[in-house]
Amino acid sequence: MARNIRLDQIGDLYDEQVQELVKRTTLKWQFELQTRQPPNLGTPVSPDPGGGVLRQSWQVNISEPYTGRIINNLEYAEPVMYGTNLPPSWKGQWRTRVGAIKGFPDLLGKEIAAKDVPKLIRAIARGN
Repeated sequence: MARNIRLDQIGDLYDEQVQELVKRTTLKWQFELQTRQPPNLGTPVSPDPGGGVLRQSWQVNISEPYTGRIINNLEYAEPVMYGTNLPPSWKGQWRTRVGAIKGFPDLLGKEIAAKDVPKLIRAIARGN
């Protein structure tokens, strides 16, 4: 359904659409981090009982306009995801479960930007 807006309201419409895009993109990114499995840019899951804590610890903050944050505050998140800030017990070697790729959250974000964001923009413009 078409929406009639006055010329002086175009800026407000644009702002609403950009904020909605940030929200949808952030939630999509969190969903993908929680559901994909390595080697497909997913969060590795320990096969140990209770495994999956890293995957379930992704948090979203979209409380500020134009800003979406995805956070994982687990102590071992940075070493597993990026191979940085390694604990002494790893003896300088990046260790993670089968198929994980260093930097997978950022690589997944680039993939979402290329594949999903154009679709989201069209959906938002249509009012969906």
